[in-house]
Amino acid sequence: MKILHVCQNYYPSKGGPQYTLKHLSEKLVEYYGDEVTVCTTDSLYNPESALYKRIVPVRETLNAVKINRLPFRRWHYPLIKYVNKAAIKVTRNALPEHITAMRWDVYSPAIKKMMASTTADVIMGTTINYDFCNYPVWRNAYPNPRPFVIYGSLHLHKSYDYNDTSIKKARLCDCYIANTDYERDVLIHKYGVEPGKIVTIGTGIDVAAMDCREEEVALFRKQHGIADDDIILGFVGRLVKGKGVALLLGLIRNLYKENSKIKLLLAGASTDYVPVIKEAMHKEGLPIILIENFAEGKKPVIYNAMDIFILPSQSESFGVVFLEAWACKKPVVGASMGATASLLNDGTDSFLFDLDNMPELENKINMLAASAELRKVMGENGYKKASRQFSWPSIVEGYRNAYLLGIENFKKQASLNYLSEK
Repeated sequence: MKILHVCQNYYPSKGGPQYTLKHLSEKLVEYYGDEVTVCTTDSLYNPESALYKRIVPVRETLNAVKINRLPFRRWHYPLIKYVNKAAIKVTRNALPEHITAMRWDVYSPAIKKMMASTTADVIMGTTINYDFCNYPVWRNAYPNPRPFVIYGSLHLHKSYDYNDTSIKKARLCDCYIANTDYERDVLIHKYGVEPGKIVTIGTGIDVAAMDCREEEVALFRKQHGIADDDIILGFVGRLVKGKGVALLLGLIRNLYKENSKIKLLLAGASTDYVPVIKEAMHKEGLPIILIENFAEGKKPVIYNAMDIFILPSQSESFGVVFLEAWACKKPVVGASMGATASLLNDGTDSFLFDLDNMPELENKINMLAASAELRKVMGENGYKKASRQFSWPSIVEGYRNAYLLGIENFKKQASLNYLSEK
């Protein structure tokens, strides 16, 4: 099968979709001998990020996957941001949504051109909020329209209007891949996505790849001043407020007053929120270990150096970091809402907490910190779950079946359109 993957960022960029697309692309080649091409931006960071760094080379083949990193327009992002602030200050009203939404999109004539001219059997785009996922709207204007699948990663922590742009994309595509049954059910029952073209898959984990030697972990802890009896509360992800980092700063402020053995490890890609973290470290003296832009090979050591993993984000569509922590036999803590609550089994492999209830979170962290046995049991349960439900062979098979379903649905719709024109 010839497959075109279209995404906002690709390796070496970091993030959930980037992680999934890299593994999926390479394993489709490895397992099935498919011809996989990636069409993406040339940016290391998310297109809407204030940070920008161009990735080179523009074209390369990595692990038999052909990668095309193409330019996009971003000059208008800061302009819209500051004009919107001015509008709120002067008129007390924000700019119209169709204008502010342009800050969170990818405008790339080069990407559109590649999609329009591809001879792939199927195109898959991720994530849903970007402009290239409008492909079904304009594909028929070109000579060779292709089946289109969306890996949505739709964050459903907020309620969308029925005719929201992203919701329309979910209804128009030939197959929609949901990360969790929660996402699938909401799209079907609330937003009218046809049940016959939506499947739940999620992402995968190579459990063995997260293993590392005890000596490496011991050295890491020593280098970062971590004592044997310290309890490390860990986070891995983009270092932004929206991922829950601000909440973690508040959490460590409270916990450190009661227990000086608790420390916070923050590891992830740099953002413009990092100065806030550094201020908390240096001015407040909070026990924070900050690791920015770490190499992929360091990930197993970072996770294994933790005692407890926490992701207090309110807007996850899945949370591959939970799988990574489970692969290292760590107990995890997440917000009791949406996709996270669908993935985590509270009291068995994890603890869930209400984002508006800090005392509840503190209590559950203290329970885990006080009991090595509880941490071990939850970590083992998570390890078994990750190994059983999220192995790459079964995940990749699910994606490939979704592509075949998208092709079938596309052909059916084309036949119906043909008959209606007769």
